[in-house]
Amino acid sequence: MDVAVLDYGIGNLGSLSNALSYLGHRAILVRDPSQLDGFERAILPGVGHFGACASRLREAGFESAIIQRVQAGQWLLGICVGMQLLFEGSDESGEPGLGILPGRVERMRPDVRLPEMQWNRLIIDEPRSMMFAAVPDDPWVYFVHSFAVRESVDAVAWEDYGTRYVAAVARGSLLGVQFHPEKSAHTGLNILASALTDEADSR
Repeated sequence: MDVAVLDYGIGNLGSLSNALSYLGHRAILVRDPSQLDGFERAILPGVGHFGACASRLREAGFESAIIQRVQAGQWLLGICVGMQLLFEGSDESGEPGLGILPGRVERMRPDVRLPEMQWNRLIIDEPRSMMFAAVPDDPWVYFVHSFAVRESVDAVAWEDYGTRYVAAVARGSLLGVQFHPEKSAHTGLNILASALTDEADSR
């Protein structure tokens, strides 16, 4: 399967492309928003500063293309800041998010080491989203972030880092993960593989 990876100038996408290749898919870096409709699967990556990612996404013309894709029920996966961009905004920046999901990204608790740059246990809600169908209970995945969503009606998994934060969301064919599946060894690859075959949230 060809998978569109939105390339809006946020940096090296090599790890994600390699993970998709390992799973038997071909990562196509898409820089023209008009090409997005030609793909059944699309991934919105994001690393670094929320405001920089949001502004670059808009400058590249992807905002309306993403919103239209989600409204049409087409599959989209946001990873790390890519998941955060699906929400209304972030304490990290005055730049608004895409506003597809209600809620806001907050700075994580000040009494823990930031950024969180470690493996952490994934707490999967029941009933399970299909993207976690191929992993054991309480798997470990890799996080790198200082900002997170505290609550979301669309949350399907959580992490505990001083307090509970949203680790994954699912609404229909829209998915998002705060952790990096492409850096989470076999567990992450299994999650990514299951997500790519998931037509809709199983709740």
